[in-house]
Amino acid sequence: MDSFKKFIDFNRAEFEKDLLPAGSKERFMNRVSGRKSMPRLYKMPYWTKLAVASSIIIMIGLPVVFSNRWSKLDSGEYYIEMLEEKSLKIEKLSLFLSDYEKLNIESTLRQLIEESVPLSDQLPNSITKRVRREILKDYYTEKIEGAERLEKYVTGLLDK
Repeated sequence: MDSFKKFIDFNRAEFEKDLLPAGSKERFMNRVSGRKSMPRLYKMPYWTKLAVASSIIIMIGLPVVFSNRWSKLDSGEYYIEMLEEKSLKIEKLSLFLSDYEKLNIESTLRQLIEESVPLSDQLPNSITKRVRREILKDYYTEKIEGAERLEKYVTGLLDK
């Protein structure tokens, strides 16, 4: 150890001639005091941070999306929205038909879509959500299929 100290004292001018890179003193002081220069999180690559953030967002967002979807299925809103989309498409197609055919199509469409009391309100609260969803699915699937057949009929009339 004494020979190393003598070497440094003898060559001090050489050591002081070269400048240290920027930030060296802070890094050295941090190491001496027992702290790390940077937390481990900051040393992760950018893509890793992005992947972690995306995973957190997905883990928080998915339950919200699925709970919204399940509530729409439980109330029948999902199927009603599908029916409304079909009906808008059929109404746009029927604009090009004659008045008689247009009235006939609108009447049929009204019978498919309009409900004085929605089925979801008519179902008893005592049934399970699974059974409720099945009943609503079966009921609205027939209506949606009817709207699809009506749409094919209208496109057939337009092709003539």
